[in-house]
Amino acid sequence: MPQRALALALRLPDPLFGLVAGKMLTMDKSARSSMWEDLQAGRRTEIDHLQGEIIRLAVQLGRPAPLNRRVLALVKDAERAKKGSPGLAPEAVSEAL
Repeated sequence: MPQRALALALRLPDPLFGLVAGKMLTMDKSARSSMWEDLQAGRRTEIDHLQGEIIRLAVQLGRPAPLNRRVLALVKDAERAKKGSPGLAPEAVSEAL
């Protein structure tokens, strides 16, 4: 979508934007993140830089950030296991909170 058209589309009410930009917002079902690729290859991920920074900021603000801590722990577990992504559903990530 040309930049000018995108700028106009972003000003539309949400339902209209969804109709106009629906294809642009659709995610390819085979798309994977670089973190998923790292886990599959048995490499260390960037989890410390992502969730770790959020947790550090939460601590500074006196906030607990339990979901971020859980995600960090799960990814670290997966890194140590070297069996690839555990493929957890969102409910499985948040169920222990």
